[in-house]
This record gives sequence, structure tokens and C-alpha cells, in this order.
Amino acid sequence: MSSITSKKALASLFALSGCISAIAADVATPFSQAAYDSVVKDKAVVLVSANLARRWKCGAFENAQLQSLGFDRISSEKATSDKADILIEDGSWLSAKQGFTNVALIVEPGEYQFSSYKIKVAKSISQVGYYSGDRSTLMVDGKSKAGGFSVGAGEVIYIGHFALDCASAPMPWRYYPEDKAAFLKYLEAVAREYPGLPTQQAKFRLFETTLMGNPFRLPE
Repeated sequence: MSSITSKKALASLFALSGCISAIAADVATPFSQAAYDSVVKDKAVVLVSANLARRWKCGAFENAQLQSLGFDRISSEKATSDKADILIEDGSWLSAKQGFTNVALIVEPGEYQFSSYKIKVAKSISQVGYYSGDRSTLMVDGKSKAGGFSVGAGEVIYIGHFALDCASAPMPWRYYPEDKAAFLKYLEAVAREYPGLPTQQAKFRLFETTLMGNPFRLPE
């Protein structure tokens, strides 16, 4: 199973971890009611959660930390070194607190592909390294080997909860609420954090992947 509630090693689905930031330049902006009211018919809202906290005893490592996730809009042309259109990263000076942070973004409608990630790994205080991927390793002919999602104008969609998987080598993994009740509870938390966000319109549309998660359809 790849549901959040079946992964007891993960922090609570609804916990906050504070200092995660979403950087999105021209393609996306953090949700606010004032910003959304002026573009409600032309843009879309993407809901995503991420746990960027340090995980102890992760695979062969003493600890590991998912530090960033990036997504590119298909129509945008970028060099390997350019920042992703949507970049979710740990913006704190200290290690992120345990738990998921809920992020709501106002985005341009379109198709988005997973284009980057960065994981810090440590075998000891002195043995520290990184696992990472970027456009040069993830993208082939404009498509990501890891997967993507699409969103239309006026839509509000949920694409998943992202955290480290430590079963073998540390890697990003897409989790999800496993039933409608858990999804509605998640949306209630999002509504409290983002006043004015029409969570009643939210669609369960997971980031589609064969490498970073298992297929899942929310039961009616």
C-alpha cells in the first residue's frame, strides 16, 4: 500500500512543518483569497503536501532528508540550471520539523512534469552527500520519466503528499489519503489554513507516476 495512513513510520497526515516554501516565479504563486478572486476563471489551484523532515535510519544511511521537489509546465523551455516552475523546498535554517506541510498554489493551467529533486544523505557527521535529479536526467523529449499532472482553468486539484521512501535507496514517493473520509479531513485542514480557498471544488487527481508511487483511485 502507498497510502499515508498505512505508513506508520511517517508523521501524521495533518501535521504542519512550518518553513516549507513554494517558489514559482511567473507560473505559480502561493494562494491568497485576494490573488485568487481576480483570476478564478483563468487560473487553477494545485494542492500538494510535502514532508521535508529528516528521516533517521533511511536505507543504508544514518539519516536522509528530502530537500526539494520541482515541476515544470510543459510549454516552458528551460535550461538545466533554471529553477523549476514550481519548486517546493525547505526554507528553514534548521532541519524541517516533523510532519507534512500543506501547500496551495495558484497556477497557470496546463500539463506539469516532475523535473527535479534533491535528497541529502548522511552515513555519519563527516560522510554527507546528495541524491538529486534534474531536467538532464529526468526529462526525455519534454516528458518526465517520473511522471506529471494536468490541471485546467478554474479547477482545484489535489496531487498528493510527497515524502521520502526509505525501503532501499532514499527516493521521493507520492502518498495519499486512502479513503474519502481521510481526504475530506485533509481538505478541512487546508480550508483552515487558506481562507477563501474553495476546497469543496477540489478534485482528487494524483500526480501520475510509475516510479514514485502506485496507481490509486479514491473509492466513492
